[in-house]
Amino acid sequence: MEEFKKLLLIAGTGRNTGKTLLASSIIEKFSPNFKITGLKISPHFHSGTDSLKTIYQNTNFNIYQETSSTSSKDSSRMLKAGAHKVFYIECYDEYMLEAFENFLHVADISGPIVCESPALRKYIHPGIFIIVDSKSNKNKKQDVVDMKPIADFFIETHKESFDPILNRIKCNPTDWKLIAT
Repeated sequence: MEEFKKLLLIAGTGRNTGKTLLASSIIEKFSPNFKITGLKISPHFHSGTDSLKTIYQNTNFNIYQETSSTSSKDSSRMLKAGAHKVFYIECYDEYMLEAFENFLHVADISGPIVCESPALRKYIHPGIFIIVDSKSNKNKKQDVVDMKPIADFFIETHKESFDPILNRIKCNPTDWKLIAT
């Protein structure tokens, strides 16, 4: 498995667990000092919006750059939080590593990355891997729940704020680290 320490990876056990809120909180905290890149990866292919600029397309994955910070889309929320650049990848899981490597090539990344994607963890060992759970979510993604033993931090959004994790994250231009309490 490839190690990539300048990546902070966030997965959620389902929809509306707080993944984007956490990603945006991390971006907001560290963007004054670093050129943070936001990345959202989805296994679902949607028709593009006006705010998504096509960077790369093929039959297996598409890479877009978010250009608007005013919509309610997750990628737009990351840009609004202060990310230097934000990208959105639509990708079938079996092409995840190829899509991520292509993204690194075409996106001209100069600093740390905050990414929402459980599937990328199958191929990349990030600097920090966080799983966000919500007890109110009844349709949990079992593949994400099964990743709990390899997560650096597991947070239940219904009973705690993000402060415990935000206070433990350290960032520099080349890596993310989780410090002990």
